[in-house]
Amino acid sequence: MAKPHGKPGTKAPLIAENDDEDNEREAIKEINKVEYGKSTGLPVPRFVALKSRETNWRNGPGHRYPIKWVYSQRGYPVQVIAEFEGWRKIRDVDGEDGWVHEALISGQRNAVVIANHGQVNAEANSQLIIYRKPDESSYPIAKLEFGVIVKLKKCQEKWCKVEAAGYNGWARRENLWGVMPDEIIK
Repeated sequence: MAKPHGKPGTKAPLIAENDDEDNEREAIKEINKVEYGKSTGLPVPRFVALKSRETNWRNGPGHRYPIKWVYSQRGYPVQVIAEFEGWRKIRDVDGEDGWVHEALISGQRNAVVIANHGQVNAEANSQLIIYRKPDESSYPIAKLEFGVIVKLKKCQEKWCKVEAAGYNGWARRENLWGVMPDEIIK
């Protein structure tokens, strides 16, 4: 990548060495682009959790739209992908989307345990190991099946502190759906 030249305070054109760098730069900008919901002023996309034991997902933003799905798990993490007045378009871990009323979601941070496609160990492909410290050489505390919902306590670059079934420990963030790729939770 070329560096700008000139006196302090002046701008020089950035010269790309090739088109691949331009494409990569544009892709990074697109990934890191944060938009804000017109209704809430909060980032979109963002993760939230279902507040109710039974949540109707609709085909559109309003009670007049037919029910598409009924989710029956309080605390299930979903991603807000759009807002319209008091309605939020949300997506689940499987990529299904629908509209729910804002009263049916909360800011609670949870995640779903998912598979890491890079794992080769057969046992690792069916369970997630929770460690005492954010290090795979640390003492393993528990093993969680894929699909289990965990509470997110905090997240660092590659690890998240989670709570599930009375266990508190660290899990690799690549095995958790419910946290943005570069999101830090304190």
